[in-house]
Amino acid sequence: TRLQKFGADPLNTRVGSLYTVAGNEELTCTVLNGEFIGMTLHEVYAADPARFGCPQFPVFPLLIGLVDAAQDLSIQVHPGDAYARERLGAPFGKTESWVFLSPPASGSIVCACESREDLAAKVREGAVESVLGRLPVRKGDYVFVETGTLHALTAGCLVYEIQQSTDVTFRFYDYNRVDFKGNPRPLQVEEALAVVDVDKTGSAVPYESDRDYEEPYYGTRRTQISGPFVNERDVFACVTLLSGNLTADGMFLTPGMSAIVFPGERAAFSGSAEVMVAWPRSGEEAK
Repeated sequence: TRLQKFGADPLNTRVGSLYTVAGNEELTCTVLNGEFIGMTLHEVYAADPARFGCPQFPVFPLLIGLVDAAQDLSIQVHPGDAYARERLGAPFGKTESWVFLSPPASGSIVCACESREDLAAKVREGAVESVLGRLPVRKGDYVFVETGTLHALTAGCLVYEIQQSTDVTFRFYDYNRVDFKGNPRPLQVEEALAVVDVDKTGSAVPYESDRDYEEPYYGTRRTQISGPFVNERDVFACVTLLSGNLTADGMFLTPGMSAIVFPGERAAFSGSAEVMVAWPRSGEEAK
């Protein structure tokens, strides 16, 4: 229910994910104002990627959302770019990062594998929980999850999530949960074992305001906006409200909403809000 304050349907009490910036063919947001009103972000981007400063990306490169984990989420892993393209025909793998707006109830998330030798055996025995590594996390922490890292959010987490624009996920284990028809949730054990890198672990660091955090495929910054915002980068910026309110171009923006600001554009915001600003990177810049 915590996503209701970010714009989720108040009549739906089981919303786990709310996508605020999405622009791929399967999942896309709708533009609410301006010359592209009524079009999807996927359509606007496909018509002119250069306008976004990203001619090298065939599809909109970022997927940004808010995740409310009422229960422990499935134990999973995401593939890298090469596997996604060669085996799945997807444009990207799935690197992701989390900013913890609320911490896990247990004080930790899954972000490693303790026993590197017998992961496959434990997965097949249904005993994967016995080899999971835990990462302590507090409110305000930042966690970068590289492709190949075994991971899972745990109950209590409320996070701002940024990732490459794909939802390719391979699940090891889902606590034997079933859907509304009583069917077990599908697992992709063989694929997960093929892409997992047991030497990769996440790390949690305090996320400081007004500082850039840059990974190979994106950068983020948490800041306060009180007035106009100028995007001085040569790529678009996604401005997502966490709290407060802004008005721009006749639109009243509330928490959970996002504005796309083109390269060099000045967004004439009024009001005051705490926001996350995100932008794409080529994947080569941080190497």
